[in-house]
Amino acid sequence: MKIIGKFFIVLSFAISAWGLDADRAIAGIEWVDLKVEGADSVRAAFGVVKGKKSPAVIFSHGTGVRRLGHQGSINKAHMDITHYVKELNKMGYIAIAPVRSHLSDTAYVQRGGTVGSTDDWIAVIENGIQVVKAARIFLTSNANVDPNRIAIMGFSEGGNITLWSATRESGYRAVVLLSPATIRDARKYNLRQATKKSNLSSIDAPVFLAVGEDDIRPIRMITSRRLVPNLQELEKTLVFHTDYPGGHKWFYEPRDALLNDLKLFLEKHLR
Repeated sequence: MKIIGKFFIVLSFAISAWGLDADRAIAGIEWVDLKVEGADSVRAAFGVVKGKKSPAVIFSHGTGVRRLGHQGSINKAHMDITHYVKELNKMGYIAIAPVRSHLSDTAYVQRGGTVGSTDDWIAVIENGIQVVKAARIFLTSNANVDPNRIAIMGFSEGGNITLWSATRESGYRAVVLLSPATIRDARKYNLRQATKKSNLSSIDAPVFLAVGEDDIRPIRMITSRRLVPNLQELEKTLVFHTDYPGGHKWFYEPRDALLNDLKLFLEKHLR
């Protein structure tokens, strides 16, 4: 019995190690400050995979985290951004998730609609684009990151920001959109404008789109009628799943169904 017990201990260790490259180890989450052009610095959750230079992912959260803050979002059973950082680390990717707070008391979502002027929401998206740039600069200066293998990923408001970031800056290796918010009030920065062919044509990276089967109706409509067909007509590399078993809030947590698809996509385009 002792021999069998030792065998299973060794086997369990081997299986755990097999999930990561032999020369990689997850170092845990730390909080860092990002300098943002034209705005206050922001805090970011930073998860490192130690070893040889690794690919990295920038994760952008939704309006809830911007409104409530990191801990406030957790307290309200909204998103915990560190969960996405940790799951990306398990896949072997360095990950950074800035916590934006720009106009948190002015532009936000409440039951039945949104609060904030068009100028407020435009400023929110513009600030988000600058935060993504700041995260990219931070990653490229990190010794553990391969600067030529950086992806951007975002949920809801962060998905909108991610899409606009991909249209504004070249050189990302992959773009991941999780139920990207329409943000109608942002006018020139809303999802309908982002999905114009003239904007999508500048994207030079493969795109992964994830939408829930019970997602917010305008998100489902714009992604299915504009984003997907326009990317396809432009002959961009696109992987899309629009039938995840839930609605917008389903993406608060990095669930297995999503992670399995995302892992395949990132292994193909970011490794």
